[in-house]
Amino acid sequence: MRYTTLGRAGPRVSVVGLGFWQAGSRLWGSRDGGLRERVSKTLEKALEHGVNLLDTAETYGGGLSEEVLGEAVRALGRDNFVVASKVAGYRVTRHSVLKGVEGVNRRLGFRVDVIQLHWPPPHPWPVCWAVRGLEEAVARGLAGYYGLSNFPRELLEEALECAKRVEPVSNQVQYSLAYRTPEVDLLGFMRERGLALVAWSPLAKGALAGAREASAPAQRRDRVFREALGDVRLRAALEEVASRRGATMAQVALAWLVAKGAIPIPGSRTPERVEEYAGAAELTLGEEDVRLLDEASSRYLRLWGDSYSALKYMRYIPATLQRAAIALMRGI
Repeated sequence: MRYTTLGRAGPRVSVVGLGFWQAGSRLWGSRDGGLRERVSKTLEKALEHGVNLLDTAETYGGGLSEEVLGEAVRALGRDNFVVASKVAGYRVTRHSVLKGVEGVNRRLGFRVDVIQLHWPPPHPWPVCWAVRGLEEAVARGLAGYYGLSNFPRELLEEALECAKRVEPVSNQVQYSLAYRTPEVDLLGFMRERGLALVAWSPLAKGALAGAREASAPAQRRDRVFREALGDVRLRAALEEVASRRGATMAQVALAWLVAKGAIPIPGSRTPERVEEYAGAAELTLGEEDVRLLDEASSRYLRLWGDSYSALKYMRYIPATLQRAAIALMRGI
C-alpha cells in the first residue's frame, strides 16, 4: 500500500480509502442482520492490505454506519485506522457543530480523526459560523483535524478566509471519470492551498466497475450512474487499459484518480471488493493510459456544469427542513 499526507499536515493515510455510506443505508438496502459481520470482515481485509482511511457520516443510516464502523475499529485496534466522519450541513452554528461532533464520537466510541462538514450551510447562514465550530472541535480535542465536503471553489475560498486558528486539511467532493467537474476550477486551487481532494463516488456507484444495471435505489436515482452506465466509449477505454495492465475496470478507474492527485474512497457492500480496491494503489498508469481515459471521458469535464455543484440544491432548503427530512428517513 502507498500512503500520503492528508493536506499539508494531516494524518498519514492510504492513497485509496473506503467509504461506509452503504453500511446501514436504506438507499443501498443494507440494514439487514448481517451488517455488523460484513463491516467487521471488510475492516479485516482493509487491515490485511494496508487500507487505513475509513469515511462515514452521522447521516448514513441515521448514525448506524458510525456505530457499526466504530465497533469494528475498536475490535481490530484503534491505532490501525484513520477514521473520518461528517456532521450534517444543517448544523449551521458553532454550538450545533460541536454537539454534532460529540454525537459522532459517542457513536464511534472514540475521538474521530477527521471531522468534516457534509455540505455547505444553507442560505442565509454564514459559512464562518460552521467553520468556527469545526475549528473549536479540533481546539477542544474532540477531533484531530477537520475538513470540508461538497464545497465549490467560491465557498471554499470563503471558508479558508474564515479559518483563524486551524486550517482544514481536505475537501471531499464527487469526482470520477464520469464526473470531472472538479478539474475545471477546484482541483488546481485546492492543490495550491494544500488541501487534499477526497473523492466520493469514485466509481460512479458501480458504473465504472462493470455494473450492467442498477441494483439499489441509490443507483437508480443517480444521473451520473445512469449516464456512465450507457457510455460505450468510456467502458471500452476502461476495458482496454484494464486488459493491458492485467487489472479490473474498478482498479483502473481508481488508479486514474490517484494519478490526478485525489484520494478515492470507494464503497462496497461486500468485503471481497477491498482487495480489489487496494490493488488500485499498486497500479501505476502510464501516460498513454491516462491520455486514453482523459479523451474517453472528456465530455464529463463540463457535462454537469462549469463549476462544482454536487448537493448544491441543499443550499436552498432551510436547515430545519433538512434536519426534519433526514430524521424522518432515519438517515440517508
